[in-house]
Amino acid sequence: MVRTLLTYLELAGYLETGTPIYAEYELRPLVPFEEILNRFAGERREFLRGIFGQARKAKIWSHIDLEAAARALGAPRDRLVRALDYLAEQGLLEVRAAGLRHPYRWLRPPEDLDALASTLHQRTLERETREIARLDEVLTLAAHDGCQTAFLAAHFGEQLPGPCGHCSWCENGGQPAKLYPPAPVHLDEESLRRATTLRREIPELALPRALARFLTGLPSPRLTRSKLKSHPLFGAFAHVPFAEVLRRVEEGEGGRP
Repeated sequence: MVRTLLTYLELAGYLETGTPIYAEYELRPLVPFEEILNRFAGERREFLRGIFGQARKAKIWSHIDLEAAARALGAPRDRLVRALDYLAEQGLLEVRAAGLRHPYRWLRPPEDLDALASTLHQRTLERETREIARLDEVLTLAAHDGCQTAFLAAHFGEQLPGPCGHCSWCENGGQPAKLYPPAPVHLDEESLRRATTLRREIPELALPRALARFLTGLPSPRLTRSKLKSHPLFGAFAHVPFAEVLRRVEEGEGGRP
């Protein structure tokens, strides 16, 4: 979702993306570190010693934060990368990149931050609606009483001369698949009342959608910061469809946030 929001901001001209970079290297020495150092002398030897000193050692692999190591050593990040890649080429280290990061650069600040946040929120809700509609279309295709290939082709504007002969409907002798509705779920009223009380006490759960996410066990940065994931009611309705929980939450408060 964060990447989606960043894409929206980029399309609106607020920022631009840069070239992705790896933030971390993982190292596995193929010979002892001291043996590697003994192959070099002077400043190059001390530079490599500094790199190895920045690595966090684990059982097999050592991890090095390239940005932090570059700052600590007062050297360009590219020099660290070149040095480690050289050692890998020489068969002294096994190196693998990790922690892919996508840098962004601000082009202009938003004129109205609240308005922008509202717009982005609305776009995410619309995207959610579209994705759910797509899933419904897949279910419609699966249960279609007719050639599924022809049905799908028609969706994209192509007409087939007849049944394809190899889709599920054709192979089952013209019998559509049966999709059974989900079993009824029980929504504990006492837990719902407790959640309504909790909503009035905790600002992070004030909005109906925030409370519904909390009750169905859907994490968010806000819930993580507030340490609400450890609350007994977190995920209490994980077995209930989100739309149903949201509807009941909105009904409980008369639709008011």
